[in-house]
Amino acid sequence: MEFGIFSSGTVGPKPWEESEPRVLRADVKSGIVADEAGFDTFWAPEHHCLEVYSHSSSSHLTCLAVGLQTKRIRVVTGIMNLCPSINHPVRVAEQIALIDILTEGRVELGTGRGSGSTEVNTFGLTNEDTRELWEEAVREIPKMWTRDLYSHNGKHFTVPERCILPKPVQKPHPPMWVTSSNPETVEVAGRMGLGVAVFNFQDPLLLRPLVDTYKRAIEDPDPVGDVINNKFMTIAPLVCLEDGDLARRIQDDRAGQIDAHFSVYFDTIRGLAERTQDEPRPVSQTRLRELVAEAAADPELPGPFAKGMVDPEVLHQNGICAGTPDEVARTVGRYQEAGIDQLVMLPRLASWMEDEEQVWKSLRLFGKEVIPRFKS
Repeated sequence: MEFGIFSSGTVGPKPWEESEPRVLRADVKSGIVADEAGFDTFWAPEHHCLEVYSHSSSSHLTCLAVGLQTKRIRVVTGIMNLCPSINHPVRVAEQIALIDILTEGRVELGTGRGSGSTEVNTFGLTNEDTRELWEEAVREIPKMWTRDLYSHNGKHFTVPERCILPKPVQKPHPPMWVTSSNPETVEVAGRMGLGVAVFNFQDPLLLRPLVDTYKRAIEDPDPVGDVINNKFMTIAPLVCLEDGDLARRIQDDRAGQIDAHFSVYFDTIRGLAERTQDEPRPVSQTRLRELVAEAAADPELPGPFAKGMVDPEVLHQNGICAGTPDEVARTVGRYQEAGIDQLVMLPRLASWMEDEEQVWKSLRLFGKEVIPRFKS
């Protein structure tokens, strides 16, 4: 099993003059600490205009900042939007190749098509546009890395004959990923030879059917590139301390802080889309703020990590890694039982309000006491 961490860029409510730079710098620090602690990967998000939830707009630059200050950990864009009007595929190929050179072959390209309409409408797109935009780009980028001369006359972007430079040092090219929120995309990822990242907020064992679907599809792939990245990744919150009760209280304190924003922004998730389905797109930022306020006042609002979960067994059943190293390791074992190849931890959920030194302590303890149990 591999282990990673996911940075967030979650800055909390206004004012942002102090919290925004502090949180974004601490995200980079988390990657440096994770490298020292023995984690395998660092994932950085790309989001646009998602107030409070994430102000991390440049996944590749965060990865570069971590990569230049570390020696071993692999850096993954999580998730770089491949729609040409947001990140032109040629620029993506160039930027990832440069990061690969500067990190001595430690970058991986995590791809996606945006968390929802708030993001993609900013660039003149709709949610419905993005699937075929992503697919055209993800098939072309490996060719840009591996061919001396490249050209493309496609539906959504065109490139005259060019030598796309620089070339990555990983040969034939860096591994690639795609995020998924539904079973159909999981199967597509397998057929395309892509690693798949599924953001699961429930019992890890419920992922087993998706893992099986992915593994069946990737057994006989039609890959988009020359690297088959046979890995199923998911995420889990992490608070690992010698005092298990304290770890669970910290997890409960930070749970639910961004549920309202999550429920409004992520309208590509079927269970959340109903909340804003009648709003004409694009939704103005002023109206988005109103919708978030309405969601926050809803006592029935669903969230990825519910408050009030402090019973160790309840946390274990729900895949929440909060407790002593032994308790956390037991929950990690639940992900292993589900067939997960890479478990990426969320060490900071409400970044603006968390004690960073305690976060680093948790990462180091997890690296010392838990990771080795799954590396034998």
